[in-house]
Amino acid sequence: MNYKTYVALVNEEEQAAGFQPFAGRPPARVAAYAREVQERFGIAIPPDYLDFLSLADGLAHNGVVFYAIDQDEEEDQFLPGLLAENLVLQDLRTQPDYLFLGHSDIFRYAYSFPEKKYFALYADSLAPAAKFSDFNELMVNVLKHEALGLFDDEEETGDEEDEELSDEELEGEPGEIPEQGGEERSAEGRSKPKKKGSPPDKP
Repeated sequence: MNYKTYVALVNEEEQAAGFQPFAGRPPARVAAYAREVQERFGIAIPPDYLDFLSLADGLAHNGVVFYAIDQDEEEDQFLPGLLAENLVLQDLRTQPDYLFLGHSDIFRYAYSFPEKKYFALYADSLAPAAKFSDFNELMVNVLKHEALGLFDDEEETGDEEDEELSDEELEGEPGEIPEQGGEERSAEGRSKPKKKGSPPDKP
């Protein structure tokens, strides 16, 4: 499944709640932003994320946030800027290991420069929670299971779904994000209940 399907579902829920859908920037603006980041810090934003910015200039839904193009200082910016968030988290002039792309209450989503892979990292320690083969796999997992709370019928666990996870289950398999559960809140304070279920297999 392509992650853009889930971006469309997020926008449907946003519109149903009375909010504007998340829209992308023109390709020329995205390319100019990529050049700016490259020139200032020598950091190449992954092409897949640039493609996402053309589809949605950042996104926030049920506590899941992906960063937007940084605005000029005089402009109001609802969603966190990619460059601004990374500057808060690390020194970008020292060839960082990660480019942070988004976050939730528990995870930070990042691109690893050394491995050229995408990761979900535990926010408190930045230890890897899950590794993904590509950007699409990361986004499908995050948007489908965390932002939208969607689980396939065969993944539902019935009466077992409220049981605590073991240490092994919390660690998860590559390409899985350990389930957060509960209610999450977006960057704009919107909250919607999430379905509960077992951590899903890779799509």
